[in-house]
Amino acid sequence: MDSPDDASAPMGNHCNNTFSLHERNRLLLGMGVPGLCSALCCIVALAMVVPLRLYKLFVYRLATYQVLGSLFQAFSMSAVLMLWNFNENLVYYRVTCKVTAFLLQYSIWVKMMFTIQLTFHLFCYVVFFKNFKHLEKLYITLSVAFPLLLACVPFTNDTYRIAGAWCYISSWESDCSTVKVEAGIIEEFVLYYGPVTLFLGLNVVAIFIMIVVLLYRAHKYRSSDRESLLAGRDKRKEVLKQLLPLIVYPIIYFTFLLFPLANRISVAASKTTNYNLMMVHGVTISSLGFFAGLA
Repeated sequence: MDSPDDASAPMGNHCNNTFSLHERNRLLLGMGVPGLCSALCCIVALAMVVPLRLYKLFVYRLATYQVLGSLFQAFSMSAVLMLWNFNENLVYYRVTCKVTAFLLQYSIWVKMMFTIQLTFHLFCYVVFFKNFKHLEKLYITLSVAFPLLLACVPFTNDTYRIAGAWCYISSWESDCSTVKVEAGIIEEFVLYYGPVTLFLGLNVVAIFIMIVVLLYRAHKYRSSDRESLLAGRDKRKEVLKQLLPLIVYPIIYFTFLLFPLANRISVAASKTTNYNLMMVHGVTISSLGFFAGLA
């Protein structure tokens, strides 16, 4: 019989999770350490907002919300380190598992909502010259309240459990179980992977349309349009110059989502968890805040 302290032994006699304790801890490091670095980068970026008074301009506040969302997500990613040497038989780990899973779900959705609303704002201005900055308070309210409601749903079915190396919505009865939980399967799709796939597609379409519209306006102005647009065009150009750099945030965010999505598709197709894909999943999604802070 294997010793329970053997780091190379699987976590049970028959587990859907094929990782040894040592592999699981390395995966936690792969998510937690980049999460800490991302959080530090976001804190440095936010520290520049007050002295430079960037918060006074709406366009910089939009960027600040992105960094705040990234900081919250990075903090949640780093919190998985509390699952080191996870043992679901101990009360500490069971409670910590649910807390970290809730923080992951909540922070991921907060970041997603801020990014979706940023893309919406950019799209409306670039394509229709509609500036919805008066909706700023609504942006904030939706980005905080709506994810909180979604993050509470798994508590109703007790589906926040160990899921691979860290805790999240699990479709298995326990860490070492052959019993599937239908509620977990539905919640995984409805509360995360379904919306991510939908928003990823819409984001790509929106960015493509914005690029096409900008190229069209740059090279295809008709002479009859010049006089009618002359009065308002300078102001529009100035706003566009301020807003367009923000497009880097949705591009970075949804690019980094491709790796977790690929990992999930792989798990669904093969019915097994791939260590290398899990590591890439953890490192990339937790590194998002680092690039958001730099941007």
